[in-house]
Parts: sequence; C-alpha cells; structure tokens
Amino acid sequence: MPRIFACLSVANALLLVATGAFGVLAARLNVERHVLLAVFTLVISCLVQVIAFTYLTVTGKMIGQAVHLAGLDPLILAETKRLKRSLTVCLPLVFFPLVVVAASGASQWRSGGSATVHYLAAGGALATHLWAFWREYAVIVENAGLLRRTLETYSSVRARHSPGASSAPA
Repeated sequence: MPRIFACLSVANALLLVATGAFGVLAARLNVERHVLLAVFTLVISCLVQVIAFTYLTVTGKMIGQAVHLAGLDPLILAETKRLKRSLTVCLPLVFFPLVVVAASGASQWRSGGSATVHYLAAGGALATHLWAFWREYAVIVENAGLLRRTLETYSSVRARHSPGASSAPA
C-alpha cells in the first residue's frame, strides 16, 4: 500500500499544480476548464483520503483479529489506534483548505475582483496537501510494517498450535 499511496499522492499533487496553472492562465484560456479541473482535483483529493483511511481501518481490523485469535500482545492494538489517529488528524488539513480555495475561487469568479485571496488559498492548500501526504505516507509505511510483523507472528503462533504440528522435538 505505501507505493500505491505514494503514486496517488504524486498524481494528486500534479493535479493540484495543473489546476493552479490553468487558473493562472484562465484569462487566456477558458475559465470553465479551470473550474472543471478544480472540481475533478477536489474529488480526487477526497478519494485519496478515503482510500488511506479505509486502508488503516481494514488493516486495523485484521490486526485486531490476529491479536485476539492468537493471544498476542494487546499493545499492538494501541499502536494501530495511534496510527489511525495520526492519519485522522491530517484529514481536516486536506479538506479545509480545499473548501477555502473553492469558496474564494467562486467568490472571485462571481465578483470578478482580485484573485489574490484565491491565489494565497491555493498556495496554502498545495502546501498543506504536500505536508499531509508526507505525514500520511509515513503513517501508512509504519502501519504496513506493523501489519506484516503481526501477521507473521500470528502465522507462527497458529502453526505451533495447529493439529498437524508435532510437539515432540525431532
């Protein structure tokens, strides 16, 4: 999952930059193209966040089942909850700037006034996205390692306790 998330994040960042470029060139190009690309970028940004949150939720359930079924250390569950909280903190840092950019862009488009507020909001949204992607990637990498270690431990415990396992040393 870390590589998938990295690819999605890079694609989303490129869309954010392309949307900004279309916005700067909107006077020469068709403004509707900038708006269409902005809406598409907004949807993709939300999708990336949903995928990341769903990944942590599903793997957290898998880890929880492994811990309970194999009687593993319950501190593993506390670690999964910490990772999920770390990612959850990033969600408003992605969504709120997008709302501000959309609102300032709509206001500027409707009134035809200065685009300075919209440009500043867009720059802030790009910066917060990049920071959130970096932080979320670190959380996903850490979670993937925890999942791998937990499932390896679960497999070894289950192999020792399976009916076909020999208890006598060879």
